[in-house]
Amino acid sequence: MSGKISVKRALIILLLASFIVNLGFSALSPVFPYLVLALKGVLKELPELTTGSIQAHLGALEFGFLMAAFMATRAPVAIFSGFLSDLFGRKRTIVLGMFLYLASATGFILAQDVTSLIIFRAVQGIASGMVWPVAEAYLADVTGRWQRGKALSAYVSSMLIAELLGPGIGVIVYKGWCTFFGTADYLMALKSPIIFLALMTVASITTLIFLPKITVNSSSSSVKAGFREVKLALRSLPKKVSRSLKTMYFNGAVNGLGMGILQTALIVYVIELIVKDPAYIGIYYTISSAAALPASIFSGYITDKLKRRKPAIILGYIVGRGVFFLIPLIRDPTLLLLLAIPASMTFGVSVPAMRALQADLTPQEIRGSVFGIQQFFMNGGVFTGSVLGGWLTQILAENVYNLMGLNIDGIVLPFWISGVLGILTLILFIIYVEEPG
Repeated sequence: MSGKISVKRALIILLLASFIVNLGFSALSPVFPYLVLALKGVLKELPELTTGSIQAHLGALEFGFLMAAFMATRAPVAIFSGFLSDLFGRKRTIVLGMFLYLASATGFILAQDVTSLIIFRAVQGIASGMVWPVAEAYLADVTGRWQRGKALSAYVSSMLIAELLGPGIGVIVYKGWCTFFGTADYLMALKSPIIFLALMTVASITTLIFLPKITVNSSSSSVKAGFREVKLALRSLPKKVSRSLKTMYFNGAVNGLGMGILQTALIVYVIELIVKDPAYIGIYYTISSAAALPASIFSGYITDKLKRRKPAIILGYIVGRGVFFLIPLIRDPTLLLLLAIPASMTFGVSVPAMRALQADLTPQEIRGSVFGIQQFFMNGGVFTGSVLGGWLTQILAENVYNLMGLNIDGIVLPFWISGVLGILTLILFIIYVEEPG
């Protein structure tokens, strides 16, 4: 890959492909939890037509298993795909992963029980492990160090724009299906956004055909050799750099644990205690993305300009984790939407900076492998957290606990556990991670 025109073309194609497929995924997000509850038998009609509260905590374990299935396959595949992309090329790995995304979407449409959803969710995890770590390595490969932050910001921004538009599109598809085909077949109505996802995946695959191939200098001849190379590289790097990468690996696992717990608890919390209609979840995701988008766009430019990544990441830790303690204490739908804004803005600032910092610390010839290993630790944490979060949410949601004289609903505790884990990783990051000179 050489020349500004080639680099610009590669970035545009990869960002467009990312935007298209994430538009489909985010369109699915407002309705998918209700599909799980319907296939389990908790929901027997459209959620907005249901009288009384929806006992979403009865599906908490299934929510956890779905996320765990995704991460159980994504974590190891993220490592293998990083090695394979170093050996056989980024483009081939990304395109193959997109075809597996299409297979998983087709499986979701055909699924008639939660077990089938879990199986195809695992296939989706394989696809994700093959696409996103490799795409990030591709971007790092075609950009210089102080252009990398802007490129990764643009990449994250393409996802956030999709997440801004997608939930609304998903709700429109769902409501439109109900209008044109009626509400009797509520299962198919809940699956209608999945059809949109399948179409977007086909469009993304078509776009990736035009992605330029790049040559990666790699001495690895096998997955085992690639892992050994990363291990030796970490040993040969300066002590501060090696320690920084190892700390980021550990933090990835702990943050993943907290994320897994939080995601299951948040689904139950919103459906059971805030609003039943999927449209609210769509609005929540839209506002979150709208807040994160400008922060993500400016993050790369600012960190490249200042030549500092760490302050932006610390800001994200402090605000984002602090919100975990406040969310479960709120019952007002509007206030919950407002609280999502600062959390999402700091996420938009910190994520591109974190990815750019990892790329800054990593030698180019093993970057795909190092990115893959980071994903392995993160996804392994999410896997554990998803199962743990589903179990905790299901057993705690119906209880009230007395903590230091205060009566606290059980649903609050998974959020607070995630917050405490976030504080731990913040402390470790401040102490042990140093930016390269």
